[in-house]
Amino acid sequence: MSRLGIAFSLCILVWSQSVAAQTTESCAALRVQDFTGITDAPTAITGAVVVPAGEGLPEYCRVRGAIAPAIAFELRLPTQTWNEKFLMQGCGGMCGIINMAAGEDALARNYAVINQNMGHDSQPFVATWAYNNLQAEIDFGYRSTHVTAVAAKVLVEAYYGKAPEYSYFKGCSTGGRQAMVQAQRFPWDFDGIIAGAPVLNEIGDGLLHLVWSGRANLDEDGQPILSPTKLPHIRNAVLAACDANDGVEDGVLQDPRTCTWQPKDMQCSGSVTDTCLTADEVGVVERIYAGAHNSKGERIFPGGMSKGSEYEWTPAFVAADGANPLVLNPNGMIGQFSRYLAFWEDGNGPGSDPLTFDWDRDPPRLALTEALYNAQNPDLRKFRDAGNKLVLYHGWDDLEIPPGLSVDYYETAAKTMGGYDATQEFFRLFMIPSVAHCRRGAGADAFDTISAIEAWVETGKAPDELTTYHLKKPQAYNGLPRIRFPISNDEFDWSRPAYPYPASATWSGEGDWKEAESWVSTD
Repeated sequence: MSRLGIAFSLCILVWSQSVAAQTTESCAALRVQDFTGITDAPTAITGAVVVPAGEGLPEYCRVRGAIAPAIAFELRLPTQTWNEKFLMQGCGGMCGIINMAAGEDALARNYAVINQNMGHDSQPFVATWAYNNLQAEIDFGYRSTHVTAVAAKVLVEAYYGKAPEYSYFKGCSTGGRQAMVQAQRFPWDFDGIIAGAPVLNEIGDGLLHLVWSGRANLDEDGQPILSPTKLPHIRNAVLAACDANDGVEDGVLQDPRTCTWQPKDMQCSGSVTDTCLTADEVGVVERIYAGAHNSKGERIFPGGMSKGSEYEWTPAFVAADGANPLVLNPNGMIGQFSRYLAFWEDGNGPGSDPLTFDWDRDPPRLALTEALYNAQNPDLRKFRDAGNKLVLYHGWDDLEIPPGLSVDYYETAAKTMGGYDATQEFFRLFMIPSVAHCRRGAGADAFDTISAIEAWVETGKAPDELTTYHLKKPQAYNGLPRIRFPISNDEFDWSRPAYPYPASATWSGEGDWKEAESWVSTD
């Protein structure tokens, strides 16, 4: 090598080392800065280190800290190439942990990404943290997401020397509720929001939906009525009657509300077998479809389970071997929720045991805590007027959050905001056929909401459809394997468009039904 070449190589080496050193120094500098003066979100940094690139993720500065009094967070800042965007990832269940893996798809796109524990440390299925702890309940209900967004934007600007060009929120389940709380209560925090299967009514879903559905299968003596061995036969009967409504028999119901099959169609006319239902079993299925009612027969919670979702009912609602349904375990998550979050007074008072919840006495008492947790305000004028965009999606086979809740909310919001056309200018709902809670199910549960919201916010291109993919390797309940977009052709075996509600998809009658291009909107 010539002297000039050697000198050039040495310059490159020195420059590279200088950039690396600067990256490390810039990251470490956050550790010693004082952020306690952030208005409404006094913040302390507890650690800041550079994490090398790997597993498809860029090198990033990992910042950990806390917002008073007890909100822990982790912020990941790409060190080499930042897309000048910020995304907050929502949590799940009762939260309590910082699940950064859920935000890896955004980090891989060079977003600055943050997640937080919602104001308490615990496992997502534990609710004891809320016992006589109003501040923790306020943080979980609405405060923590907002103040974390406030603090995160200050930290991003401190690191990069400029504020994010665009800010986004993405979450499902409790994360979906976080999303809707932001749109309703803090409409200026995010330019674009993605809300998946949101727990719009935190207390109603935990008790009025889940407890109702579990109790629906108990007789007067508290004994189970319907066996899980009959659930596949019920679903088969539903599919036999309605699967072809969209033009294709593929085990997927595009809109289960159009299915006219009734449980009594399967009632035994002679001897009882697994392929027919007794009169009592017919009643169980009807109650689970119908959703919560009081003793007068009045609906007290919108929506029940969808037809075709029966494969999801065990063990949550229909347990094996004579056991009580999972949702009625007094020491499980719903039992703890009943004791420590649902009612204003914590402890073992009336309504705190799922097995003795009274459908006439207890629902009105839940109103005392609605202001903390619920996200059902249909007045989105401030969010709309700020120029922001909202995408809500929900699987029709969702067990944990009845899909009818999102439909009811969207229809109410549309009436409030001037009709479907006016609402779809800034807010669109996508009902995903045969998909369970956030993911899984018989349907296509992989779809790129980040690209959809980016295009809407940044270029004005509204999502007229979402291309959904049925993965060859299904996602597990906890979201594994992690999906990165765009996905390759060898990762899925069929695709299909989902259209903005109230439209759904139907096969055009031409082309391969496994290809999204062969489907059209019913609208």
